[in-house]
Parts: sequence; structure tokens; C-alpha cells
Amino acid sequence: MSVTEPGCPIRMGDYTNIFVCGRKLHAAPEGIDEQPVCLMHSKDPDKQSGWLNEEFWAEFKRILEVASDSEAHFEKFVFPEVHLSGRRFIATCFFIQTTFLQNVDFHGTTFTKNADFTEATFNRDADFNEIIFAQKAYFGGATFKQEAYFCGVTFTMDTNFREATFMQNAIFIGTTFTQKAEFNHATFKLGANFNKTTFMLSGEFEATNFQRTATFMYSKFLDRAEFRHTKFEIRGEKPNPIFTLVQFAKPGEIVFEDVDLSRAIFYNCDVSRVEFTSSVQWAKRRKNRGLAIFEETFLLKNNYTEEIQQNSQQDYAAIAQIYQQLKKNYDSRLDYWTANQFHYGEMEMKRLAPPEPGRLFRGGWMHRWLHRNLRLVALYQRASDYGNSSAKPAAWILAILLLFSVLLPLPGIGLRHQSPEFTQTYISVWDKTQPWTPNLVREARTVGKAGITALDTVTFQRNPEYLPGYPWGRVLAIGATLLISSLFALFLLAIRRQFKR
Repeated sequence: MSVTEPGCPIRMGDYTNIFVCGRKLHAAPEGIDEQPVCLMHSKDPDKQSGWLNEEFWAEFKRILEVASDSEAHFEKFVFPEVHLSGRRFIATCFFIQTTFLQNVDFHGTTFTKNADFTEATFNRDADFNEIIFAQKAYFGGATFKQEAYFCGVTFTMDTNFREATFMQNAIFIGTTFTQKAEFNHATFKLGANFNKTTFMLSGEFEATNFQRTATFMYSKFLDRAEFRHTKFEIRGEKPNPIFTLVQFAKPGEIVFEDVDLSRAIFYNCDVSRVEFTSSVQWAKRRKNRGLAIFEETFLLKNNYTEEIQQNSQQDYAAIAQIYQQLKKNYDSRLDYWTANQFHYGEMEMKRLAPPEPGRLFRGGWMHRWLHRNLRLVALYQRASDYGNSSAKPAAWILAILLLFSVLLPLPGIGLRHQSPEFTQTYISVWDKTQPWTPNLVREARTVGKAGITALDTVTFQRNPEYLPGYPWGRVLAIGATLLISSLFALFLLAIRRQFKR
């Protein structure tokens, strides 16, 4: 085995031949044939302190000095605890397949050339806060076993986190990605915090797996972003992802494809032109009454996350605005069926919005109940699911016609025959001298005549055989006509929405 390759014995003792990348640092006593060990590749914990630690960092410094502004190779090195905060690296640094055994502190460091951490392993916390990567940064296939901090980092050129694994929290608060930021196929096992992050060119999250909540609050996507086949896993009642107060400078360049957004939060975020493909999954309302957004669940259950509650106060009007934007979004792409699904949510938020205190009511439970159940918008919901259901108004029309038919023959209302003129009621057709059966048959026929009269009345037929008798009958006819006319209009509206072109 070459002494410059990894896999050296973990422990280095007095009977070990220790090398530093080819240079013998310590010799075993004569007559003892020990496996040679490379200090830079060994996992010996004694490297954390003492003369081995000093020799390790001396060699590290020598490599940088020899490389100058060229290339510094640290491939497959096994680093002890790293304290390199505030340093400036002028060489292209290769940390490919490097293992960092302890905490890593690159806080405030500047890499003037490429920094390559491809397939590196960070066993403890990794602090990359406020680093400046003046050129490309590669973290593809890297594994972060503990916390990974990239707060306030400036990635000047392309950044690659493809297939990286974050086993604990990954924190990118206030980070700036000037060029392409690639997180394709990366895995975030705990929280992924991209709050206040700026993606100036593109953010790619294809097939990225967010196993806990991914937050992008106050972030800015100034150009393109792709969330294709991204997996936002659902756990408990928590939202995932959170795009509260996110700015999409070019919303037409933001793509969500084959993504489950049933727990997504887009509060105070303009999504009216974001591209949601037909494969996007939204939450569904109960009783098949359209699609829903998770903000509504939070609002109605008063089940806010602490972060959202601190940064924004939700209200029904703001959630109705999100529904309106989604409706506009799908309308613009001629997907009227999906747009109507969000129309229900928009109107429902307007119905449930708390009323303003009035003269007679001061915002008590009675005022709220009347406001939610007897306003025009509430009647609109009960009559036709806000214009989305054609079955509801049809059922109401049939029910009103049936009720009208049953009420017309009542005494004081009656059916007035035109010629010869006479009035029929349940009492007038009942013959006490006959048994119940023929009397009930005559009353059923009277109800049938009342049904025909109801149809004639609400369809404004000329010269009907029967008319409602007495003033109360005419009042009943006027009311039925108004109701059925309105319901028929809602029926036509629902038909138009379902087959709109």
C-alpha cells in the first residue's frame, strides 16, 4: 500500500513508520516491520493535538505555499479539528473525498479560485458562514453529518450541491447565489433554511428530497428556479415548503412540476404567473368542493408555526388573495376546471371573514353567525357552491317547484280555474261521504294541477288553465318565480364554467 493512500491503520504508535505524503516523519525501531502510515490520511485521534497535529498543519501550510496561486491538493485527507476562519486561499483547493473528523471552521474565509469539496464528509458541525467563493464551489456528493452553516455566504459563480446529503439542519440564511445554484438530487433529512436567500440567476431543485420543512421566507428568486420532481415530505400537521413573502422577479420562469404542494405555504407571495404544471398536487377540500391551500388549514385551526406567526399575521383576505392569484394563474393557461376549484376557496374566505362591528351588533357570536350564514355570499354558496355546481341549483329548483305545488292547494291560497272560474283547495275536493282512498286520489290530482300551475307561473306561460288564487297565492307565485329565476341563472353559470372555452 502506498503511504499516500487512505486506509492506513487508525492508530499510530511508537512502533509505526509515519510518513507525511512520502516524507518519513517517524521511524519504527529496527527489526520491527510495521505498516507505513501517512499522517495526512490517517484517522488516528491523536492528530487532534500534540506534535502530530502540529506536523499535520505544517504540511497543510507547506502545500499551500508550494501551490501559491496554482493548485493545492488535499484529496482524501483526514482532517482533525479545523480552525481556518478569516483565511484567504489564493490557490485552487481540492478537498475531494476529504474527511473532516471534528468541527470545521471556515468562517469568513475567502476562496479566490475554485473550491472543490466533492464527496467530502463532515462528521461534525461545518461552519462556512460569511465565506466568499470568488469562483466555483463544488459540494456535490458531500455528506454533512451534523449542522451545516452557510449563512451570509456569497457564491460568485456556479455552485454545485448535487446529490449532497444534509443529515442535520442545513442553514443558508442570507446567502447569495450569483450564478447557478444546483441542489438537484440533494437530500435534506432535517430542516432546510433558505430564509432571506437570493438566487440571482437560477436555483435548481430537481428531485431534491426535503424530509422536513424547507423554508424560503423573504427569499428572492430574481431569474429562474425549477422545482421538478422535488419531494416535500409530509409529516404531522407541519407545512412543507414555506414560501412566505418570497419575491419572484420573473414568475414565468418559476416552475413546479410533479410536486406535492398540499402543505405548501405561499402567504404574501405573488403566484399569479408562476408555472404550476398539471402534475402539481394540491390539497382537496372536504366533500369534493375544490382544491385548497394549506394557509386555510392553519387559519381555521389556528395552528400556526412559530416562525410564520412571528413574521406575518394571517387573515382571511390575504388567503383569499392567494386563491384569487391561483385562479388567475390557471385561467391564463385556459385550465378553467382547476381555476374553478380555487374559486370556491376564494369565495369561502370572503364568507368566513369576520364582520366589522355594526350599530346593532358588536362582533359577538350572533353577529358572526348571521354574517357567515345569511349574507348574499353565504346564500351563493348554499345555492351553487359559488357557481361551481350545476346539480345544486337544479335540486333547489325541483325542491321549490315541489313545495310550491304542495302549498298552492292550501286554504287561503288555492288554485283558481280560469273558465269556468272556481277555486280548488284540499278542503274543496274532499268528500266526507266517500272513503279515504278516492279523496287522497283527488288531492294528489290537485297537487299535480298545482305543479303544472307552478311551471306555468315560473315560465311566464300565457293563458294557463289555473292561476294562484287569493292574494297569498299571488305572493307565493312571485316569490317562487324570483327564486327559480335566480337559481336557473346559477345553473347556467355553472354549466358555462364547466364547458368554458
